[in-house]
Amino acid sequence: MEFETLPGTWVLETFRRGGVDLDLLTQQLPDEVNLMLYEMETILPDSINRLLEACADISGNQNFGLIMNELVDISMYGIFGYLLLNCGTVKDLFDTLVRYHTVHHDGGIYYKLTTRKSTVSIHFCYDHSKYLYHRHTTDWGLGFIPHFLRTPLGNLAQPLSAHFTYAIPDNLQKLNEYFGTNLEFSQDANELVYPRSVLSQRISDVNQGLLKVLREQADNHLLNLKKDNSLHKVINIILFENLCKDKTNATDVAEALNLSLSTFKRKMRKEGIDFKKTKKLSKHQVKHPGIQKKLSD
Repeated sequence: MEFETLPGTWVLETFRRGGVDLDLLTQQLPDEVNLMLYEMETILPDSINRLLEACADISGNQNFGLIMNELVDISMYGIFGYLLLNCGTVKDLFDTLVRYHTVHHDGGIYYKLTTRKSTVSIHFCYDHSKYLYHRHTTDWGLGFIPHFLRTPLGNLAQPLSAHFTYAIPDNLQKLNEYFGTNLEFSQDANELVYPRSVLSQRISDVNQGLLKVLREQADNHLLNLKKDNSLHKVINIILFENLCKDKTNATDVAEALNLSLSTFKRKMRKEGIDFKKTKKLSKHQVKHPGIQKKLSD
């Protein structure tokens, strides 16, 4: 199989644009690289953040999560990217992030919008609280908003304030460039606060006909996601992330899913999943070193 056809190839290409040696990355995190290539739509935040941390170390850029927004061409996001490009106002953009982000990635990361009398907050959220303190993934998700809005809105793209669950980093220069100087760390949520008036700001001359078609396609994709019982895929991902732990058992996976063992077993029975067979198959996943060469061919 050619790597160019795999779901996560564009992410690795983006890493390379950021100065990452992909062969070295693959040597350090072979399981995560495979997950990114094959399971991009459902890869868990832990794996994404490990990859971004490694990219930061290899490239020497400790703001790697933020600069992902500068390295990615939005068309790489597929239907979701074209939806974003066809948003007419900031409200359209926020609504699209909230509703359609799972079209692009359904791995426990999502956006939420809170509207108050004079302000509006866009949150970057995780299904599991243990992921809250992942700096690089959060910076990518939150940083997308001011980066995207900078061209059409100029200084209005910067929020009134930015709140992060992770601790204050040593250098704030790049964060200030994206979010301004009103930054708060070690908070309960990752969010950007804007004046409510920003919602009506126009950001593009939207093609209503194209936007309608794109939204219909995205809605169909969401419907298929809801119909798809993906427990088997999630189990595979968790096992794949823990290949080095030969003793990973059903209890470990149940805990990772925040389920009791009895509930987890009941769900597996309902979906006809044999845990032992699934675990055995996961150990035979083929590793793919030399991605740097494949991508450049």
